[in-house]
Amino acid sequence: MHTALHDARGYQAVVLAAMTAGWLAASAPAAELMPPAQQNALVRKYCAACHADAVKNGGLSLEHFDAAQAAPSLTAMLLSKLTGGVSLETVREVGANPSAAALVNKKMNSGAMGAAGIPIPDKATIDALIHSFAVESAGATEWTVERTKDETAKAPELTASILQEIPSTKNAREARAYRLTVSCNLVAHEGFMQLAWSPIPQSGMLAASADGRIAVRYSVEGSEKMGNRSGVVTSGLASLVFAETKRDAAGTGLPLPAESLTISDLFQDETVIFSFANLPSPVRHEFDACFPNANSSDRSTYGESRRPAEQ
Repeated sequence: MHTALHDARGYQAVVLAAMTAGWLAASAPAAELMPPAQQNALVRKYCAACHADAVKNGGLSLEHFDAAQAAPSLTAMLLSKLTGGVSLETVREVGANPSAAALVNKKMNSGAMGAAGIPIPDKATIDALIHSFAVESAGATEWTVERTKDETAKAPELTASILQEIPSTKNAREARAYRLTVSCNLVAHEGFMQLAWSPIPQSGMLAASADGRIAVRYSVEGSEKMGNRSGVVTSGLASLVFAETKRDAAGTGLPLPAESLTISDLFQDETVIFSFANLPSPVRHEFDACFPNANSSDRSTYGESRRPAEQ
């Protein structure tokens, strides 16, 4: 489990951890990482047009992105978007594997960098950004816990996120990325549990099961409008909220799992399982503020699903 980092020393610790784990290619030492301020400027210029406070495509805003504090699961999702679905393992091989580098260069043509409708940066800048994200995404498949303040109410917020990849059965070195986020405003007692996926939106159905219980089927229908004044609308969604709580209202959606959350049927023959076993007990208890019965063996009192499909 990772804890969010909130200063420059924390950012350096991420780099050191990545070096220790062997995720930095020999040809790309830590000194060559793009400075966080430059990463932030690129993300806000090329990504925040479509992922803004007012237009949260994919279920997130990148207007306030900070590379020095971003959860590994978030930078991993950005990598998936930018590279058009190249797997994390392959992206991390770019510095030492010519075939991996060639695939990333090819897939960048269909990635999200050009979605803002403005000329993309030069190749050296893109390569440096991709490499930095590859390093900073270390630990994405473990829970990251962040403690921040709500931008509007200035109230403390607790967020936990984790990412899973499902390797493509059709294209070697590619993978679908699924990111699960659980968030709770500890003062307002308002929160949500959200799934996001990359690199492409999807329409149809998905099934979600908490702790092996009978799966609830959700309708995944809608569209996302690009926030770059182009008027382009993409068919399908890239995120879905499974549970939501509001002040003085009954919770709706799935209960917070004790052991696992299983997602299936969103894409053909794909099932992804998120383990909750490693979510620290103190964090789970804090989530009680937004998700009643999160620690109870009897979850039957939790509300009905927020967007269940018609049976």
